[in-house]
Amino acid sequence: MSLSSRRGVPVTAGNQASDRQRRARWIACLGCAAALGYGVLKLVWSLGGTVGLLHPERLRVAPAGLTGMQRLFDYWGTPILAGLAVVILLGLVYPWGNVRIVRPVLRALAWAGSLLTVAGVGGLILTIQYYAGDLSPDRLVDRAGHVAIQPATFVFVYVCFLVLGLAFGVTAWLTRR
Repeated sequence: MSLSSRRGVPVTAGNQASDRQRRARWIACLGCAAALGYGVLKLVWSLGGTVGLLHPERLRVAPAGLTGMQRLFDYWGTPILAGLAVVILLGLVYPWGNVRIVRPVLRALAWAGSLLTVAGVGGLILTIQYYAGDLSPDRLVDRAGHVAIQPATFVFVYVCFLVLGLAFGVTAWLTRR
């Protein structure tokens, strides 16, 4: 037995590959949970729900200058993109994503999706500054000065972005050939 073996099983190339695949699946599932958390929240809002909202009537007011297509994307596009994130992550770790042309596309999309980490970290920093009183509430209020979304909802959304971005990057790294 080598020094780097676990549970009495010598480390071989096959064991390392299967262990890496197992870790990639776990991380991908964690990313799927984050994507689904964000996607379900946005879907609930799109269907008229008020989860995480202080003043739903203020969130529903369409910002001036938005076209119908932009409003459609704002309400329905983000839940669809969250579903696409789930497909990308699962495609990297399950055999149906190992098609010759599809695999590089999934990995490129995963690496691009890892940029959500920046949005997650930045959003969490701004939200923490808001809670600490170091940041004016301009970022969380509408034009009338009212907070439409609960600050804890911002924390939830940015944690989802952070976890999803990290899951994209780590899964893309672990599933390299």
